[in-house]
Amino acid sequence: MQATRTSPHTESPVAPPPPLSLQTRMVLLSYFAYFFYYFTRKHLSVATGSLVNEGFSLETIGYVNSAYAVCYAIGQFLSGALGDRSGPRIALCAGMCLSGISTLAFGLFPFVAVLAIGFTANGLFQATGWPNTCKLITSWVSDARRGRVMGFWLSCYIIGSMAATAFSGYLLKEYGWKEIFLVNGVVVTVIGIIQGLFLINRPEDRGYTFETSVAAAETAAEKKHGFLVMLKNPSVLFLGLSYFGLKYTRYTLFAWLPFYLEKVVGLTKDAPAHVSNGFEAGGVLGLILGGYFADRFFPRNRCRLALLALVGMIVAVYIYRFASSGLDIAGNVAGLAAIGFFLYIADSIISGTAAQDLGGTGSTASACGIINGIGSLGQILAGIVPVKLSQWYGWNSVFISFIVFGVISCLAVFPVARRKRLIEA
Repeated sequence: MQATRTSPHTESPVAPPPPLSLQTRMVLLSYFAYFFYYFTRKHLSVATGSLVNEGFSLETIGYVNSAYAVCYAIGQFLSGALGDRSGPRIALCAGMCLSGISTLAFGLFPFVAVLAIGFTANGLFQATGWPNTCKLITSWVSDARRGRVMGFWLSCYIIGSMAATAFSGYLLKEYGWKEIFLVNGVVVTVIGIIQGLFLINRPEDRGYTFETSVAAAETAAEKKHGFLVMLKNPSVLFLGLSYFGLKYTRYTLFAWLPFYLEKVVGLTKDAPAHVSNGFEAGGVLGLILGGYFADRFFPRNRCRLALLALVGMIVAVYIYRFASSGLDIAGNVAGLAAIGFFLYIADSIISGTAAQDLGGTGSTASACGIINGIGSLGQILAGIVPVKLSQWYGWNSVFISFIVFGVISCLAVFPVARRKRLIEA
């Protein structure tokens, strides 16, 4: 039996750590929360080709994507600060339900104004996801086990993205583009309600703790000023700038890859949706291997691996831009998988584990929100810049922009990667 610990200051008993079964439940709930966020995030990219065929302007869809990204960026800062202060349960429940309703609205009322208002507001609702799920993980998993748990947990946004694309592709093929919005909207709303019913903000809410009472008090003080502290941290800002370039590439591929594969490569029906999943499939492999190599060779500063992965991504994009139009389906899947392999290694470190290391238990949501918020400025550009580049100079220029933004990401992460330790002892 575990001995009861006491604080040297209060001499009162300290609560035991939460049982493994409860920790596992919270990890899985947060995993499936962010997994299903993608069902009302990836749906528009799959439906874009059909919407254009129905008479919706490609430029209008591009502006809608950019407006969504503006709200998403603003929401990251707000969600990060509020998540550290009030807890993630209500934010996740409300965010998912509102995201589902805004998606459902366009399926019921398929007008340009409804798309513009609903999908733009969806950016705010989607922004509740990342900072608050990361906050849950840091609250419910001890420091000693967090690296291994995150290796599993971070797959949620890759597998969720793949599942969302495949599911929307299936709905498009079997039923039509309206059902993409109707069904995904209902699914995400239901999952949001489940989160509100069963999530627990932190172990202390059920009488458990990982810390002594003294450490808990220190965390509370950090939590009070966490957002401002993180906002002044140079490493957080550098990682945010690096994520800016990375997110431009990632969200351009999210928004326009199925359309590119249909119009430029020449794939038909549901093939663009399924082939585009090669990007995320490579990301799953990169996440698994990247997590192993990060712990094995870069335990003190995983940003060094992120820098190497960014260089690999640039090389993969350079090769794919010349070959994509002449490749068969398997070749396109392989090329996109190579890009995803390197991109997601860097992505998971910069926005996930490095942000958690810098934020600590009390300021994780703030650190994640700031890095993701700055990064989302690149997501704003991904809405309309690729459209303009493709119209003016062709799709080859879009891939050149990936290389340019990749170089920006490398330069930004370099000062952080140079540090011997990401967190000073």
